[in-house]
Amino acid sequence: MRIKAVLFDRDGTLTDFDRTWGPAIAAVLRDLSAGDAGRLDTLSEMAMFDVEAARFTGPSPLKVQAPADYAAGWAEVLGEPDPDAMLARIEATLLDHCTRSVTPFEGVVDTLTSLHASGLPLGLATNGTEASARAQMAALGLAPAFSFLAGYDSGHGRKPAPGQLLAFARHTGIAPGEIAMVGDSLHDMHAAQAAGMIRVAVPTGAVDRETLARDSDVLLDTMADLLPLARGERAA
Repeated sequence: MRIKAVLFDRDGTLTDFDRTWGPAIAAVLRDLSAGDAGRLDTLSEMAMFDVEAARFTGPSPLKVQAPADYAAGWAEVLGEPDPDAMLARIEATLLDHCTRSVTPFEGVVDTLTSLHASGLPLGLATNGTEASARAQMAALGLAPAFSFLAGYDSGHGRKPAPGQLLAFARHTGIAPGEIAMVGDSLHDMHAAQAAGMIRVAVPTGAVDRETLARDSDVLLDTMADLLPLARGERAA
């Protein structure tokens, strides 16, 4: 089947989540703890994160959930009286730090630049905020490549629901079955399945290759392998 458009996940697919967001998450947890060591320990445990090392220690929910999802859990455990204000602080800190250490995986910039030059419509769907995604893609010089970009706060819902994916299909006027959804997580693959899109997985996130292979139509070794697939030189 010919691929007529490609929609990408961001974190773990285009950018290295740990290297990109580690310093930002450390700043968020320090801010929310306000010097309270017990509060910081609680948040760090929930986030599966080592603040001092600015790195994740396990399969953190932050890698797949939207800020509104994990912030709600944090607020409940901490007895935060104003969850909305807590979410606003988290999003403001993440946006402030989002371009400071944004790190694309090898081959990502060249691959997306080549796909864009070929005239293939490209989009991005993330469970992060739209503003942070736009800022990061601009910092990487990739803003012109995307005709569509959606975050969890863009009005289309968040993965694994298919709303963002179907919005991209409407935007392009291309049938979902002719669009490849490229991602690193089961959220991405399940959203693609629900939308009726071609499920293309990359093993650059936290999910192992065997699991991704079972839940995808195509498993790439690297992002550069997307080029022959998009050109029809490799069967989907």
